[in-house]
Amino acid sequence: MGGHKRIIALMLLTSGLTILTVVILPLLYSQWNYFKKGGYFFDPSEVTINTRTLAAETISVDYTNANNWFAPSVPLKPVESKVGYYTLSVPSVKLKDVPVEINGVNLKKNAIQYPGTALPGTFGNPVIFGHSTLPYLYKVNDPISIFNPLLKVKKGDEVIVDYDGITFRYRVAETWEVSPDKVEVLAQRYDKHELTLITCIPLGTYLHRFVVRAELVN
Repeated sequence: MGGHKRIIALMLLTSGLTILTVVILPLLYSQWNYFKKGGYFFDPSEVTINTRTLAAETISVDYTNANNWFAPSVPLKPVESKVGYYTLSVPSVKLKDVPVEINGVNLKKNAIQYPGTALPGTFGNPVIFGHSTLPYLYKVNDPISIFNPLLKVKKGDEVIVDYDGITFRYRVAETWEVSPDKVEVLAQRYDKHELTLITCIPLGTYLHRFVVRAELVN
């Protein structure tokens, strides 16, 4: 009996050391390096793991539905478009050809352009929501964590939108954080060509919204 206990103890010790060596230490090392550069303690895009979870499904409000992202919600009339999707790229944070659904609400499928906001390239403000999650659950092109890298966007970065065969280039003018009741980020100004990108922060929570505002440059 004592021999079996020693074998089990040895197996548990080996498993623990393996997890520590393969997962925890590399994760901490990566986060420390990113923290020293002045970013968030957890790098929202450079830490990758093959496991994924949808935390939003375990709480009473479904935040994978974009209509629930602001309180109170702001229902708007869907905008008319010749196409249902376009793509979004932010080269500085390695976001490339992210599919955006026009008038969408289901963030489990893809990023969405909030219903009723202007189309890319027109006067107004296309407002694009993308899901984010805990940093260590980040996977490239996974809709559940697609906007994790957004937190690294800086003023002056380029945002590229390919809509219906036309490429529009925007330049980031500002970034800021708002509470869920600040619905004015959805507002439309028809004297400017703007673009707004939004995700939840801190990563893995729904406490606040991180907002990126860009302006058309071409």
